[in-house]
Amino acid sequence: MTPRPDQGDGVDLDQLHRDEITVAMNWVIRTCQDIVHECSHRTFWAPSGTATGSQPTTDHLIKSARTDVLNKLRHQIDGAERIITIAEHERAKRKR
Repeated sequence: MTPRPDQGDGVDLDQLHRDEITVAMNWVIRTCQDIVHECSHRTFWAPSGTATGSQPTTDHLIKSARTDVLNKLRHQIDGAERIITIAEHERAKRKR
């Protein structure tokens, strides 16, 4: 999160929240784009390390799904959620 201005003006804080949320969501979208670019073939998931025409094992699919897609998305989504939660708490404090 960006350091908070020490001003009592809620408009500046609202703008800061909008900027932080927008940046966080842009990173989620970029991560999705990177995953599609790196881990797909014609927009379908292609598990890493799978030879063309071969059928991967279930264990390989599980590992690849977590490594290639889920962990990367989870990291970005968790970060975006934290930013949104902090913004919500700060806005609630201001409204009291």
